[in-house]
Amino acid sequence: MKPGPICACVSVALACGLATAGMAQSGSAKVPAKRVATATEGNLASRVQIAPTAMRTNAATVEKSATAWSAHGLELKALIAQIYNVDVRQVDLADAGNASGRFDLTVSLPREVSADEMRSLLADAVQRKFGVDIAPEVRSMYVYAMTAPNGPGSGLHPHAIAAGAENRAMQAEQSANDGTECSGAESAGIAVTDKTIAELGRTMERGLDRVLLDETNLAGTYDVQLGAYRSKEELFQLLREQLGLVVRLAERKVTVVKVRPHGEFAI
Repeated sequence: MKPGPICACVSVALACGLATAGMAQSGSAKVPAKRVATATEGNLASRVQIAPTAMRTNAATVEKSATAWSAHGLELKALIAQIYNVDVRQVDLADAGNASGRFDLTVSLPREVSADEMRSLLADAVQRKFGVDIAPEVRSMYVYAMTAPNGPGSGLHPHAIAAGAENRAMQAEQSANDGTECSGAESAGIAVTDKTIAELGRTMERGLDRVLLDETNLAGTYDVQLGAYRSKEELFQLLREQLGLVVRLAERKVTVVKVRPHGEFAI
């Protein structure tokens, strides 16, 4: 039975079992180097809670805002991918001992924080909880590079911003990347609303066999609807014909999040 349309907002489900899968250079590859938490961050760190999930199904949800962050039902590798906003294939996780199973992570803060501050808080909490060290490093790998050589196609509809709408970066949103890695690109279609090209790429990436990078330089957010396709080749053809997006295999420098038992980096 073919899967239904991929919809990038609302809740997400681990359709491939709780394997694990997200993006690289186009924003998500720009992962800041690990740094020591400040005193202010230390006060906020106590608000981060990590525990085995209470969810009995293979479902997973992620919600993010400038004051709160919650993930439910994710394995550690997928959780780290969400924190660093990368594809799960960019998380190099060695055996982490007590990290088996699925987890919930929640935090609610008394003030708004930047994306970097939130990432630092969550990463520090994961390191303490699981006894690991986390550090990004750049590696060369083959990826799918997506460009727009002739600008946006007719199927890329700029999203109309409602009058008085708040900055979308500060609004709570539910992630389209649940950390699942699915093999095979067959789909009954893709429908996204008010998403950047990078976010559109994240939606498609789960069905691909490697990381997809946004190199289009197209700003703003878009509404997109694509019909059914049976393979990645058909998907790439639809992208080219309807959206003006060209996808090619290319070698790129990509940020990988390296996770090792505590102290191993010093060896």
